[in-house]
Amino acid sequence: MSKKLLICEKPSQARDIARVLGAKNKQEFCLENDNYIVTWCLGHLLETAKPDHYRDDLKPWRIEKLPIIPEKWSMQPVNKVKKQLNAIKKLIKSSTHIIIATDADREGEVIAREIIGICNYKGTIERLWLSALDDISIKKAFKSIRKGKETESLYHAGLGRQRADWIIGMNMTMATTVLFGRYGEGVLSVGRVQTPTLKLIVDRDRIIENFKPQDYYELYAQFADNNKQETQQSVWLKWSPPKSMQNDEQGHCFDKNGIIEVAKKIHNQNAEIKKLSKSKKKQPPPIPFTLSTLQKKASALFGFTAKRTLNTAQELYEKHKATTYPRSDSGYLPLSQHQDAEQILSALIKIDSSVTEIINKCNTSLKSPAWNDKKVGAHHGIIPTANNKVKISNMSDDCRKIYNLIRNVYIAQFLGDYIYEYTALNVECQNEIFQANGKTPLIAGWKVILSKESWGEDKKQENETKQEIPNWNVKTILTEQTEKIADKKTKPPAHFSEGAIISAMESVANYIDNKELKKILRETSGIGTQATRAAIIDTLISREYIHRKQKKLLSTEKGRALIDILPDCVTNPATTAMWEQQLEDVSNGKLDLNSFLSSQKQSLLTMLASLKSSDIKATPLTKTKTDKKKYSCPSCQKPLRRIKPKGKKRYFWGCSGYPDCNITLPDFNGKPGKNKSPGKSTDKKCDKCNNGYLIERKGKYGNFFGCSNYPKCDNIVKIKTT
Repeated sequence: MSKKLLICEKPSQARDIARVLGAKNKQEFCLENDNYIVTWCLGHLLETAKPDHYRDDLKPWRIEKLPIIPEKWSMQPVNKVKKQLNAIKKLIKSSTHIIIATDADREGEVIAREIIGICNYKGTIERLWLSALDDISIKKAFKSIRKGKETESLYHAGLGRQRADWIIGMNMTMATTVLFGRYGEGVLSVGRVQTPTLKLIVDRDRIIENFKPQDYYELYAQFADNNKQETQQSVWLKWSPPKSMQNDEQGHCFDKNGIIEVAKKIHNQNAEIKKLSKSKKKQPPPIPFTLSTLQKKASALFGFTAKRTLNTAQELYEKHKATTYPRSDSGYLPLSQHQDAEQILSALIKIDSSVTEIINKCNTSLKSPAWNDKKVGAHHGIIPTANNKVKISNMSDDCRKIYNLIRNVYIAQFLGDYIYEYTALNVECQNEIFQANGKTPLIAGWKVILSKESWGEDKKQENETKQEIPNWNVKTILTEQTEKIADKKTKPPAHFSEGAIISAMESVANYIDNKELKKILRETSGIGTQATRAAIIDTLISREYIHRKQKKLLSTEKGRALIDILPDCVTNPATTAMWEQQLEDVSNGKLDLNSFLSSQKQSLLTMLASLKSSDIKATPLTKTKTDKKKYSCPSCQKPLRRIKPKGKKRYFWGCSGYPDCNITLPDFNGKPGKNKSPGKSTDKKCDKCNNGYLIERKGKYGNFFGCSNYPKCDNIVKIKTT
């Protein structure tokens, strides 16, 4: 019987699985025993071929050469991991039974199956679906190993995402650069997800900048029951403006004179209680984290970036075996896992004795709303593992913070609901309605472990519900004692933080004004995935479309200019959200891959046509922060731009009118220097770049030949002396 081949995503993952299988025989590219060979990828070992692989006439880029849509897709080895790829290919070719053990998501599926595909493998395929990398979880996963067919549609969705990103990203980047790049920063990167995300940030920043605060007013009145009371009882109530005095959707009243008249009307007048209701209410514990909700909470509490939270959660999962798979998009837990509660809680006590007292209060027979098979996606919520060998002392400060969040929310599931008494009071005075609400905590429940600062009501809501409502009755007559008018101003929405933009990407329908589109989009419609959203933010920052300022993400002038020159069909988040819905349908087997890609090709043609017919006049994009001062080309007077060639350490300056004007100048301390007078030109082509010609130049140590394309090409040829 031939050995079963397991393909893992990373070496650490392979070591964990090999340890459980007893595969101790270490080879250069695998671990094995008599029954299994465990090998590993290093992320993606293959990548989609670049555009010039499909067409040899692309350079220089021209709009009439677009679109480029491969008829047959080609995958090419990633250069730095070729050795590992070749080793895995050999193992696949000699195998008849493969177990895919990469990360249990569509990206992990692609990483393994794209290699299996290029090997034309025809044998058995099974899928190891891991939610955690501790020994208990790995053994459990082997007991319920899946058939390869069960997750094949997930591979098709991953492939669809990969190819859609290529079709839209490559073509739109080339088209936008050709039409507008010469006016600013050269290559203008456009992406299927990154550009709509940028649009969200740009729109929010402009709403804030254009926001004009308006004065509005709130009326509060103090009412008391003086009837046969030894101790006077009073409550402050807030006036509820009638519709005729509500000036915006939030119900604000801008009419100060009107509010003054109401205050005069009620002064020292009697009032009657129209409604007084008291009811016990329950608030269940928050469900365990998804990656997005974890990133949002870590951003709010610790100021962590989305990438920092993802990397920390990944470390807890891979290195410490302390928590389950981090890239989950569902916070719910399968009912079958409820039986593990006692084992997990016992492990948590052994790991950290400081939680002993609170865990002793837990009731493992409780099933909070988090336990729901119908709402569990491909992965359940992020929770602690039953691995009692976790060492908190070995964790970084970041890991401890994120671990404590994940652990405490899990413990909260077994502490019961937070129960409080809710009181609603409505009073009518001179035909004006005044209201007050109150909360009285009865049983703390899960709030014993989750602090008010982290999971309580916001401060405004807390203040409004702080006062106790006396034990009055309906129809009780009260007297108005005093009143006050609060002067306030309307406020714009807050700038996006990393947590907030991830929430916006996750539920983009909330940011769409078009009612028809809102109907089409599912409530969960988002752009990007749990695994890619942090990288999208970093990409936008690295391309200088946005920048961080403390906890805020702010758009740059360059980012705004890009959004301004692109048509709505390219930037609209709803378009990408609908594509994500289609990808979800592909992963669920409701839509085939070819149908999805056909829709992407059609969308691209629409985008290109819209871009070509755009009547927007391109204006120079604002330069980067190293290039705030504008310098003019000595030849055509167009703006110069400071450029750092890929792989080079030195900058140079080039004309923004390129290719019509190809003037280049050396960089001198962040400013354009002067080109030295060229010496005697030769007809000998530069053997380094094959574009320029050698020119005799004078240097510090004598004459030499340099390329006419300097500083793009820094080739130097010594002049031989006889």
